[in-house]
Amino acid sequence: MPVCFVLSFIAPTGAASSKPISLQEYVSELDRCSAALVSSGNDPGALQTLEMSLPSEWQVRVGNQHYTVAADWLRADLARAETALHQDHSAVEQAQREIRSRRQAAQALAQSISSRNPEEARAALNRILSAKEFQTLRGPTWFDSLRARIFDWIVRQIENLVGRIGHGRVIGNAIAWTLIILSTLLLLLWMVRTSTRAAVHPGMDLRGASAAGEDWQHWLREARAAAARGDYRSAIHASYWAAIARLEQAQLLTENISRTPRESLGLIRRGSPEYGPLLQLTRRFELVWYGYRSADHADWSDAIEQLEKLGCLPSSMPAISAS
Repeated sequence: MPVCFVLSFIAPTGAASSKPISLQEYVSELDRCSAALVSSGNDPGALQTLEMSLPSEWQVRVGNQHYTVAADWLRADLARAETALHQDHSAVEQAQREIRSRRQAAQALAQSISSRNPEEARAALNRILSAKEFQTLRGPTWFDSLRARIFDWIVRQIENLVGRIGHGRVIGNAIAWTLIILSTLLLLLWMVRTSTRAAVHPGMDLRGASAAGEDWQHWLREARAAAARGDYRSAIHASYWAAIARLEQAQLLTENISRTPRESLGLIRRGSPEYGPLLQLTRRFELVWYGYRSADHADWSDAIEQLEKLGCLPSSMPAISAS
């Protein structure tokens, strides 16, 4: 319902003749009157009680403003209802309709005020932007901003250069486009060199860390050789793949080098004798190989212990350390 309907019966006032109430309290007053009309039935005394409880007017506080809402309209309907109660109920129905209209108008005003509240508007905006369809949106990155500043600087320098040269428009445009193309090529060259250097330290890739077709004995020999020369990081790497190859040979895992370590672990039944040792080897492998954590003889000794549990080594074989 339009807000102007509220203002048609709520007008600003000066001094309040009764205690000011909020807009929500005014709505509650209308609800009280409506409930009294419903429960009155054919009792004129109930209508009289409701009429006597009405103030001469309501002082409604809306934000920083106060409005006066007269109660004469409801009092007049109640008076007509008392005299015609046993003949018809048109006066009571008229009062109910008027109460509903005023209640709807007051609620529309409350919603209009709420929509102008910046905090509530910000909260609503956050709720909208947190939806799934907005998750892929992003602002410009630092590289986008840097590239824009570089191009802006290039354009300014070209404009200054062309202005100082003072040649004709055709020659000036040719020089400008030549410089733009050269600058773009230089920027592309810089980007290629930057990406090439970044490839030396690639991000974590949890797939394809092992060569295909090697049995667990091969990986065990690789692990022992790496430990013998003190390269415990490579020894942990080879130990993990020895365990995976052993489980594949036992047909507890299918051969699939594209699986991540966690995916391989998830294929082993929890509670099985193989799960605990593989879990320990997987954690250590991820920390040392992907997390670039340093490895030492203690890591290698623990890996040997897990390989023994998986049947890759007899329990009496000692760990090999660098001499």
